[in-house]
Amino acid sequence: MKAFLPTICLMFLTVFSSQAQTNAPAASNPFPSISTLTTWASLNSQSQFDIAIRAVGFKFEVKEPGEGSTAYTYIRKVTVNEVNYTDRIVYRITNNNSASIISLVTASTDLVSLYTPQLATFKNNNCKTEMSKDKNTTCSCYESVNFAIDLCDERVKLTMGDGNKYFVSVAKK
Repeated sequence: MKAFLPTICLMFLTVFSSQAQTNAPAASNPFPSISTLTTWASLNSQSQFDIAIRAVGFKFEVKEPGEGSTAYTYIRKVTVNEVNYTDRIVYRITNNNSASIISLVTASTDLVSLYTPQLATFKNNNCKTEMSKDKNTTCSCYESVNFAIDLCDERVKLTMGDGNKYFVSVAKK
């Protein structure tokens, strides 16, 4: 009887611990598709963009008025493989609502691998952006009739080693 009780307890412990591991939430970090980003860039309305971006977990951080345009920055905190990241997305709209740019910056997900296949129908151009001139940054620039898209991978020095920061910009022409 003394051996029976510990055996039963061990069985329950095994069953419940394996169940807990099976039901653990997977780390997810959903990013909007290129199609979604181009749709958002076409909105020409910060209030509509605000509703859309909050649906993927971003929260409003700051509004920065500038000459000819206003930028609205949103952030979200994510944890991927037990590492904390802050993703940023900036919606910049001209004061006359004629054009908008959406810029997404993250270190939490490889945006180059995520977005490159989605840009197969876009024309690949020679990059002339400021970021592409940096020796630590690799950029690919794409264009369609209505949009210009820059996709960059920037090697950054971190306090605990090297890392990458990814950047995608979708500009409505």
